[in-house]
Amino acid sequence: AVWQRAQTLDLAALIDAHVAAGPAVHDGLTVGQSLTLAVVGRACHATSKRGFAPWAATTSLGALAGVDVTRLTSQHFWDQMQRVPVAALAALETALVARVLAQEAIPLDTVLYDATNFFTFLATTNARAALPARGHNKQKRHDLRQVGVALCCTRSDPAIPLFHQVYGGARPDVQVFAEVLPQLRERFVALGGDLEGITVVYDKGNVARHTQATVDDGPLHYVAALTAASQRALITEATPALTPCVLSPDETLAVYRVRRVVWGAERTLVVLVSPRLQAGQRRGVEQHVAKAVAWLDQLQALLARGRQRRVRAALEVEIAARLRGQHLRDVLTVDLQETDGALRLTYTVDPDALDRLEREWLGRVVLMTDQHAWSTAEIIRAYRGQSVVEGVLRTLKDPLRLALRPQYHWTDQKLHVHAWLCVTAYLLATLVHRTAVRDADYAGSVDTLFTELTQIRRATVARASTRGRARQTHHLETPTPLQTRLIDVLGIPTT
Repeated sequence: AVWQRAQTLDLAALIDAHVAAGPAVHDGLTVGQSLTLAVVGRACHATSKRGFAPWAATTSLGALAGVDVTRLTSQHFWDQMQRVPVAALAALETALVARVLAQEAIPLDTVLYDATNFFTFLATTNARAALPARGHNKQKRHDLRQVGVALCCTRSDPAIPLFHQVYGGARPDVQVFAEVLPQLRERFVALGGDLEGITVVYDKGNVARHTQATVDDGPLHYVAALTAASQRALITEATPALTPCVLSPDETLAVYRVRRVVWGAERTLVVLVSPRLQAGQRRGVEQHVAKAVAWLDQLQALLARGRQRRVRAALEVEIAARLRGQHLRDVLTVDLQETDGALRLTYTVDPDALDRLEREWLGRVVLMTDQHAWSTAEIIRAYRGQSVVEGVLRTLKDPLRLALRPQYHWTDQKLHVHAWLCVTAYLLATLVHRTAVRDADYAGSVDTLFTELTQIRRATVARASTRGRARQTHHLETPTPLQTRLIDVLGIPTT
């Protein structure tokens, strides 16, 4: 199914049109043909280039492509990837996305942006790659070097990647966003988009005064989030003035809307209360309180037995450090007294303070936009689209299929090409899923769709011949009704 979609897009020829000059064929394949096979493999079964041939030999890919897949070694892919200049990847991605948007008739109006990082296993002593570096890893692997990937995609479901950019692992997302914005504008123009008709949605991790100034200076519209901590006065103002906003027949949120100058520009601000976020944050506070109380109980018992020998000032510093957690000072009150050289500790937990915290602070999300004519519901729905691009990035971290990591490459050029292969594989997999949903009434996810397609087997039947040589024919095993529909709409050959 993925191979058929690659053929529809003429992916191999498109790649060949953008690669550097050199030998047209390597091991009987052009660069475009080799990388198309790599993209199909990545979409169906994430493995290293060394593991490609053993996997492909168990599939019909070789028969479809007319290639002896056992010859496609890691060295073959290394040589073919080497011929793709990093500077050509943006133009190649633009040309491919333009074909997809035209074929699928997807509008370019509201787009979603986010960034994340992927850890690698590159050794610290490896100086051939400058991109991998240690930084704040979102998968908690701070001990490993990482690379970052910024991604912009359509709001459609499923999302279509429009743009990606690989960046150094030590760089913060907010800094990258400011540098990516001009490239995003160029990409939208190249795709035929009307910049004044495009709204970019991004999260609070990409928002700062200087990045927002860059957005304000351009024609793009925006819907973004601000950190609740930076908007305490607004949230205090909003709490008694919350009104219901109907998002759907099944969902109504408490919201507050105001138009105000922020960072030198007039913006529409929306404060909303997310019940799900509110409940999660309350559980988090309760867990922090429970841990603090357990530690205070231990300390209290030590002091009562006279086993704690530290001076009062040092102990007060340690207690303050322990209470630095999430809203602990609002809920816990600790009193440390010294009488005749003996320290005595008491504490109280205020449940009313926790309830008040929930009513007045927890679950608050602050949105800002320059789409003043949009309704409050439209603004909230646009921002919620952020979960779509976050889902794409989560998929690219799926170790079973479409995984971008771990990257088995040791130069920046290879890392750039590898990221392009993975994003393109996601694109093709998404297009297969989109077709199945639209034309076969398929209701499952991409992963369950691919699992379903994996169950379809191709059999080779050998029949005796009077001339002494067996005649071979190829058939699909009897499919289920769902598989029959998928075979039909996805253009899967039956012989």
